[in-house]
Amino acid sequence: MNRNQRMSRINALISRPQGASLTRIMEDLEVSRATVNRDLQALRDGMNAPIVYDRARGVYRIEPDGNAGTRYMLPGLWLTPAQAYAVLTLNNMVEKIAPNVLGPFLDPMRVLLKRLLGEADFPLHGLDRKIEIDMPAVPAMGDLDFENLVEALIHEQPARFTVRTKAGLEHTVDGTPVKLRITAAGWGVQVRHPSAAGPVTIDVADIRKVAVASERDD
Repeated sequence: MNRNQRMSRINALISRPQGASLTRIMEDLEVSRATVNRDLQALRDGMNAPIVYDRARGVYRIEPDGNAGTRYMLPGLWLTPAQAYAVLTLNNMVEKIAPNVLGPFLDPMRVLLKRLLGEADFPLHGLDRKIEIDMPAVPAMGDLDFENLVEALIHEQPARFTVRTKAGLEHTVDGTPVKLRITAAGWGVQVRHPSAAGPVTIDVADIRKVAVASERDD
């Protein structure tokens, strides 16, 4: 069991209401007293874990109302620098497909991964610039309409789509967008209407206006 695994296990033991004694932790991890003390100290100092020692009961535990600090983090997903770089590369490549849609969700992870890789002095090879995904660009659409489309999709809200046919005629489609499909052929949004047997697909390039339920006049 490596250190990260030990710290994750210690966190699980001392997060229980009854906490865990030093002996209990040592037996569970099969390590020495010194090793447990070092791991507990790392959880306190490196991750701001509010660990307290209950002298009356002789156990360590997480204090729910303790002074955790602004960056209280407990062991979770641990990545090597190479694994973190792989995630960052995929993050960047996927974001290029739909920056307006995926960018806001991927940016926080990108910032964190870059910081971690910088601290590890890991060389960035720019693979996301050397590997190209040939996908169609976002169809021309007003910023507000695209924002309404994404909002309705994420929150599963009903919306009204004004669509222009190939003949130049406009009609409306009411329903809840359930999936945005991006393929080599273009962008399409699947819209579900309560009275329809299944979702209908609308070519995003044909959409002229998107109004969420709260904006509709009727």
